[in-house]
Amino acid sequence: MRTPNSLGSKKLVCSIRPMVILAFILILVSVLAFAHRTNLRTTNTMAKNKLVIGILTVESSYAQSIERPSRGVPDTVQFWINPGQVWRIKTYATDHDIHIYDLGDLGKMKDCPTEFAQENIQKHYGDVLASSVVLEFPDVTDTNAVRRVLAQHRLNGSLEVAKAGFAFWNPDDGHYTSKTTPR
Repeated sequence: MRTPNSLGSKKLVCSIRPMVILAFILILVSVLAFAHRTNLRTTNTMAKNKLVIGILTVESSYAQSIERPSRGVPDTVQFWINPGQVWRIKTYATDHDIHIYDLGDLGKMKDCPTEFAQENIQKHYGDVLASSVVLEFPDVTDTNAVRRVLAQHRLNGSLEVAKAGFAFWNPDDGHYTSKTTPR
């Protein structure tokens, strides 16, 4: 037989259970909202455009098939890395020729495109590599910020932003155009 006291505690348990469930849902929603905000901040931080530059000790002409020690403006090998895409840019200082390669999505280098670029430059140009540098550009349309980044790394010239979706460091503000097609 049930006593009046036991029936009262059952009503109390029944009224507490929905409050506990509601509190659990509110906590869960708060945790998920915090995780989402944190993820957005991390994504935005990682979404910076990066430029890996290999500055070479030579100046050359692809068209004339010549290479000599640099007397001023060097050749460069550059990788423009933006969220989801990588470009490889090779500049030839003698005749301001430029070869641009769209490497497409990040593929096998997805987790470490900067390291991939640095290793590639070292592997293929190590014998003529003067220095290399990694630059980060949160906003390539902010010319003052771009100048600051270049100045912090003691780089003259400018950042050229192409309509195709890549950018490259122009060491002497020369007029670089694709004059030759790689064989």
